[in-house]
Amino acid sequence: MTEHQKELDEDQRELIQHVMQQRRQELQVRGGGPQSLAGSLREVIAARKIGRVMESRELSLLWKNCVDEAIEPNTRVVSLRNRVLLVEVSDSVLMSELSNFHRRPILAALKKARPDMQITNLKFRLNAGLSRARE
Repeated sequence: MTEHQKELDEDQRELIQHVMQQRRQELQVRGGGPQSLAGSLREVIAARKIGRVMESRELSLLWKNCVDEAIEPNTRVVSLRNRVLLVEVSDSVLMSELSNFHRRPILAALKKARPDMQITNLKFRLNAGLSRARE
């Protein structure tokens, strides 16, 4: 090896050390080094709301299977939060009927079909646009 090659190697080593030091500082600023794949996937699913879309489809299918065929077209499942299932209803008459006469049987059917969801209550919300959208 010539003297010139040794100098280049030392310069390269210094450059590499400098770049590595900068990279370490960047990682510290951003919160550390590599993450686990499971953690990264959780972040992607949360950011893109994929889990909520899957949960919404599952809840809609569950609702469809647990209510009467005449009721289902005039309702839409909104969410499940704190073990309370929120359902939109197309008109106030149906909302009153669901609240007063059908709440307990529907809740029992939901609990029987999916005990793991631990649904404890049903809430109904009026959405007059729902009937127009179905027409």
